Amino acid sequence: MRYIEKADEKLYGELIKALEDDGFETLQKREPNTNLFSALKKESLRVNALYTPCDGSLRVTVCENEQTPRLSPDSCEGDAETVFYAFENDHTLIDCGMCLMIQCPDHSFFVVDSGHYFQPNDNDRIYKFMRERTPENKKVTVCGWLITHAHTDHVSKLTDFLLYNAGDVVIEGFYQNLLPADYAVWDGNYEETETAKKLFSCLEKYGAPVYKLHTGMRFYVRGLAFDVLSTFEDIFPEYIDDYNDSSAVVMLEAQGSRVFIPGDAAVKAGSMLEKRWGKTLKCDVAQIAHHGHTGLSSECYRLLNADTVIFPVTRVMFEAELPRKEANRTAIALSSQYFITSDGTVRVPLPYKKEKVTKLPDETTEDFAKINRLWKYEYTDEYKKYIYSTFLKNGGDPEKLMLPVSPEGWIEPK
Repeated sequence: MRYIEKADEKLYGELIKALEDDGFETLQKREPNTNLFSALKKESLRVNALYTPCDGSLRVTVCENEQTPRLSPDSCEGDAETVFYAFENDHTLIDCGMCLMIQCPDHSFFVVDSGHYFQPNDNDRIYKFMRERTPENKKVTVCGWLITHAHTDHVSKLTDFLLYNAGDVVIEGFYQNLLPADYAVWDGNYEETETAKKLFSCLEKYGAPVYKLHTGMRFYVRGLAFDVLSTFEDIFPEYIDDYNDSSAVVMLEAQGSRVFIPGDAAVKAGSMLEKRWGKTLKCDVAQIAHHGHTGLSSECYRLLNADTVIFPVTRVMFEAELPRKEANRTAIALSSQYFITSDGTVRVPLPYKKEKVTKLPDETTEDFAKINRLWKYEYTDEYKKYIYSTFLKNGGDPEKLMLPVSPEGWIEPK
């Protein structure tokens, strides 16, 4: 990638004209919020150029044999309702993990991320969820799978899905701009590098197209439109010292409604979002970045001004962090309603109407003894009872509890 400081609109225009004069075909040209973006191709070469007046920078990527997503509008016909789902990952053993899905009118699904390896059955649960919403005479169709970044709680279940569930599924393509596996060993952490290597290997073996995303691009899948708002390339020339800042951030537009999907975007990515996109970030629904742990600022959530916000995290962690997370409180204060995915999968029909957002029955709850052994979290008996009563209130089945409960209180394992 070439990074040019102190650029201006004239330099951008001269670059695009030079490429076109050299025989490059313009695939897409956009001016989102005064930013300028062009995608061009010539034979096997792909060039993407983004000029951002807020910092006077011009970023140009040149790649060979890069798979470019569909950059022109398409349509999707069918009798299914367009629905955005924030899936309830199995939080029996861990508080993180994220999987989002959009079902299209033709019953196909666009999926975002998956889950953690401490959610061992979630590849089967994701498949079952899609299978139950697909006509019996059709294979499950995934029209696209977006990978925000290669942290284990976002990609582990995708690799398992490809290994164990793909026989009855058609996956038409993957969408990503993943940090190269050898970029660095994060703070001495071996896990990210090995997770990324395993993921790249599984994608290669599966064989479906792997489309590359670049900031400024708008791509289309089955009538869904996605604006790419940030990728790891936006941090350059600074070093990415927080792997979460490598998240691909997108804004989904469907049926006239907007859903913000930041993955785990953190401080540096958030700063870019605020400066580049400003009030154009306004949306109807927002996924809270990085499970609400850390990440986007209060100002970013003010710009988003979402009516419904969704936290992909456990209720235990949500409530523990809320008093000290101003950004979370800001997002909630600006919204009409908020949801925690551990309370049950959130169902948002599109076009968006607040009163139509519902929550499916709660499917999992914490195994407190195992969590204590794994993570050293300790809950009082009163809090355990509260979590249990919340599980039942949300439609949870007591027979599915990992930890038995008696009327007298919790039965602690020996």
